[in-house]
Amino acid sequence: MKNLKFTILFFLCILAFVLAISIGPGEISFGSHLFNDVILNIRLPRVLTAFMVGGLLALSGLLFQAMFRNSLATPYTLGVASGASLGAALYFLLGVSITIPFFNVVSVFSFIGALICVLFVYGLANRSGRIETHTLLLSGVVISMVCSSLILFIQFLGHERDALLVVRWLMGGLDIVGMDAPLRLLPFAVIGLFFSIYKYRELNILYLGDDLATSRGVDVIKFRKVLYLLNSFMVAAVVAECGPIGFVGLIAPHMAKKLFAHKHQELIPATFMLGGCLLVICDLLARNILQETQLPVGIMTALLGGPFFLYLLLSEAKS
Repeated sequence: MKNLKFTILFFLCILAFVLAISIGPGEISFGSHLFNDVILNIRLPRVLTAFMVGGLLALSGLLFQAMFRNSLATPYTLGVASGASLGAALYFLLGVSITIPFFNVVSVFSFIGALICVLFVYGLANRSGRIETHTLLLSGVVISMVCSSLILFIQFLGHERDALLVVRWLMGGLDIVGMDAPLRLLPFAVIGLFFSIYKYRELNILYLGDDLATSRGVDVIKFRKVLYLLNSFMVAAVVAECGPIGFVGLIAPHMAKKLFAHKHQELIPATFMLGGCLLVICDLLARNILQETQLPVGIMTALLGGPFFLYLLLSEAKS
């Protein structure tokens, strides 16, 4: 039964992948000049990026839920997205014209902003080498609010064009051309998957409680530090590349848990595939739902994720 579920999930990912590459405006014949320009340089890199972004956000959501033992935890809980957004807003305000081979400069600013917030939140929550979970969450909320206020201040100071660029970036998008973006995300996906699968036993035990994990030989404090840093790097890379795309890290882990219970050796690959497949489908809808323009994929995931989040809240309240 388990193998059958994985097989169905794998073929669903393949189907979503093929549909996302095939569906779009215009008729494109194989081998033509237009095929190379549109399929190989635009659609294929975009679908690969969407799959890795969705997979990384879903995996990060799963790890955060295990880390905090909270089914409503998301990849953006600790202010990573706000820090990245602040970095992007500073880039648009300053109008920096720097060329870095293989890197998008706004992504560099976003990544630095995210890491600064991560280190700041970590410093606030660190008490004599021990991370206080409640302090970590509260620090993340406070930093997010501060960053949001600074973003509004930057928008007020900047020109109208800069403010529009910031707003558009905050919607989250996959405006990808070429293979640079998926190649930049690939190391984070590989490291995140391998580490999570290698540590599946510790994740299973951690989800049951700190006392039980300690009695089974897990160094809870050290393991939480590693999880926090790994998650922060993955989310920072994603947000720096395509802006904050919400709710994927909430929906995909819950879908995986419905299929595979709480066994992380099965949840990890299933969550990654579900997150990637979900964002590929959302991006496909966002690209084709309007005739004259493309809807930012962050809007599409928010339209799906809002009702899903309310459903989870009502479910938690009933239980």
